[in-house]
Amino acid sequence: MFLLTFLLSVSSFAMAEASFPEQLNAFRASLMEENPVASYELNAIHSEYPKALLVPDSLLPQSASYPLKDLKRLYQASEKCQGPWPVSPLVTDPLVFTRALCFNTRLPPVWFSRSNLIHPGGGSYAAKFVEKYPDVREDLLRFFHIKERLLSPPDTLLGRLQRMSENGINALNGGAEFILSGDELWVRQGSDYEIFAAEEWLAPLEHANLLVAPTGSENYCLSRIGNVCWNIERAPSYWSQLVLGLGAINLVWFGVWVFNRWAIKRRLMQERMLVLQILTHELRTPIASLSMTVEGFRRKFDSLPEPLYDEFRRLCEDSMRLKQLAEASKDYLQSNQQQLYREHIPSYVEWLSFLCEEREVELMAGEDAEIAVNVYWLTTSLDNLISNAKKYGVTPVKVIAEVNGGLLTIKVQDQGQLSAKDWKTIRKPFVSEKGLGLGLTIVESMIDRMGGRLTLVGPPTTFILEIPCDPNDTAAR
Repeated sequence: MFLLTFLLSVSSFAMAEASFPEQLNAFRASLMEENPVASYELNAIHSEYPKALLVPDSLLPQSASYPLKDLKRLYQASEKCQGPWPVSPLVTDPLVFTRALCFNTRLPPVWFSRSNLIHPGGGSYAAKFVEKYPDVREDLLRFFHIKERLLSPPDTLLGRLQRMSENGINALNGGAEFILSGDELWVRQGSDYEIFAAEEWLAPLEHANLLVAPTGSENYCLSRIGNVCWNIERAPSYWSQLVLGLGAINLVWFGVWVFNRWAIKRRLMQERMLVLQILTHELRTPIASLSMTVEGFRRKFDSLPEPLYDEFRRLCEDSMRLKQLAEASKDYLQSNQQQLYREHIPSYVEWLSFLCEEREVELMAGEDAEIAVNVYWLTTSLDNLISNAKKYGVTPVKVIAEVNGGLLTIKVQDQGQLSAKDWKTIRKPFVSEKGLGLGLTIVESMIDRMGGRLTLVGPPTTFILEIPCDPNDTAAR
């Protein structure tokens, strides 16, 4: 026992003194003596699952892959299924597919195998085709993106690919030597990938005095191989050289960025607007299907069990809200940045009273008057501000409104301590575990599109909306 302990100590000491490449080679050699839980040939993986059907980016709109002018023309023509159609050969596949859907032409499976597989709006051509022709699903399933298929068991190739991170998929497509996916380590051996479970590779890793973590973390990496960040237990510090190098690179990059900023920003805005138009267009089909489903339930309302009445009412309200949102978004995206259209309201006090009563807040209104505003977006903006005040402010919350000189002024006030100096901070979009913090960003954008402005004063915390509301203005209709 003493001799065995001594030999292990000597081995560990020698490993600690070895260089990183030697430690990595020792780890690999030790791992190859273990039995993998699975083995896949790389060419076979890409034969069954082409790269385009693996990468998560394929599920996003592909506007950067096509001429923006031709893609926009195709999108406009697809709405009414009539020309002018784009003639550029760069949009041949999208054109053929769009015309097939418009004119009820069934494309054979061979077309999907010869296409570039991914639709400009994101996702596979096959999945979008099956939405209209569900009976061909089995014939076209092999052309679906892996995320568009049903989740497979974790011990299958498809199941492993579906659960692999984006960095892991990119490493696989690049034929990386190592890939870390969950608790499994993929090791490339020639043209094959051998997969080892945690109990098979953690012990050799510890014996080699190595540490691994997925790339993308903020930790220091001695070496990055595939999507794996490698370190030895006592990694040397290269921070000073790294900081100097990054400083020089940042200076060069800053000069290039300043030079190209305006042109890049303009194109990005055009692409984002087109992406939003495509997404809004794509949402109409499931919303219409949902409305038909709700209508079917409505006709059978008397047959529904009484405990489901409240759930059915919420389903009706949510489907109507989705429909209104899609229509309002279409108007916003197609208005060429002009002011949003306005609707006539005979009594602004009556309208605000209903809104405040529904949200259980106090209303203090001045003299009643007729107004003309965009009802949907103004209601959405007020709903967001009232919700924020009740959730993050200090009660009581009240709404103060008046009309003066063709200007509608609405104040949403709570007893919090925010002031004008906090506006710059809270208006910024952010990302948290609860989702995107875009509420105030959207409200400010909507108020601006209505020709008004949004300001913050306090304490007490008071958001002020000022919006033109003259019913005689030609913008109202």
